[in-house]
Amino acid sequence: MKGMTISPRTICFAHGGVHRSGHPINLALAIMLAAGCQGAAGRKTLASPDAAPLAAPAIIPAALPINGHLPSMSEVARDLTDKGPNGHNFTDIYDRFLGGWRNDPIRIFEIGVASGGSVRLWNAYFPKGNLFAIDIVDSKQYDNARTKTFIADQANRQQLGKAMAAFGGEFDFILDDGGHRVEQQQISLGFLFKYVKSGGYYIVEDLHTSLTNKYVGGGYGADPDGENTTLRMLERYIHGYPPKFESKYFLPMESAYLEEYVESVVISFRHDGEHSMVAIIRKR
Repeated sequence: MKGMTISPRTICFAHGGVHRSGHPINLALAIMLAAGCQGAAGRKTLASPDAAPLAAPAIIPAALPINGHLPSMSEVARDLTDKGPNGHNFTDIYDRFLGGWRNDPIRIFEIGVASGGSVRLWNAYFPKGNLFAIDIVDSKQYDNARTKTFIADQANRQQLGKAMAAFGGEFDFILDDGGHRVEQQQISLGFLFKYVKSGGYYIVEDLHTSLTNKYVGGGYGADPDGENTTLRMLERYIHGYPPKFESKYFLPMESAYLEEYVESVVISFRHDGEHSMVAIIRKR
C-alpha cells in the first residue's frame, strides 16, 4: 500500500569483527532486525538515474543537527539518492558499519556518479572526508574541494588502474554503485580490493541483480543457472571449507588476494518491494 511502513530484515553471513574505531560489530548474528523504512511510493527503478541532477558547489556543508542531534545517514540521504529510505535504504545498514568514521578524514572511492546524489550524501555525512569517484561519462560538474571524479569503465582493469594512479589507494571504503552487471561487480572487486585499507570495507550495492528469477533473460549478465552471478560467488565463499573465491571474472592472483585478506562477508536483504540486497566485505 502507498505510504505503508514495513520492518525489513537484514540477513548476515559473517565472522565477528571490530570496527577500526574500536567499536565492536556483532556479525555473528544470523538475522538482525533493521529499523523500519518507507514504502515504495515515489521510489525509482533500479536502472533509472536519481530524480534530478544536483550541481555540486565548491564546498558542500556538513549535515546540521536536528533537535540537538546529528541526523542519521538515512535522514541525510532521504531526498538525495536511492541509497536512502526513499529507495533501497542501504544507509540504515551503512550507519552501523561506517558511522564511527563520521568525523574522521576518511578516503572514499565510489563507482558510479550518475546525477550526483551520492556526492551530496558523502560530503554532508563525512564533513572531513574526501571522495573519489569514477563513471563512464564525464562527471566533472560534481567535483568540489573534497570530491574528484575520473572517467573509467569499472570492467576495464587498465582504466581502473589509471584511476588508482590518479587517486592513490588506502581507501577506508570502496562502494560499487555502478552498472550492476555481474561481470562489472566481480572484475571491480577483484582488481580494487587491494586498495582498501586494513579494517576497511568493500561494498557491492544492488546485489539483487544476481537474482535470475527477478531479472529474467540475463539483463545483468547472469547465466540462466545463475552460477556466474556475484551472489552465487559470495555464497560459494561463505559455504566453502576452506572458503574460496571462485569466479571466471577473477584473475588467479585476485582470487588468492581475496582469500588471504577478506575477514568477513555480510549480505543484507530487505523485503521492501525492490528485494534490495547489498554485500559488505571487510578487509583484515
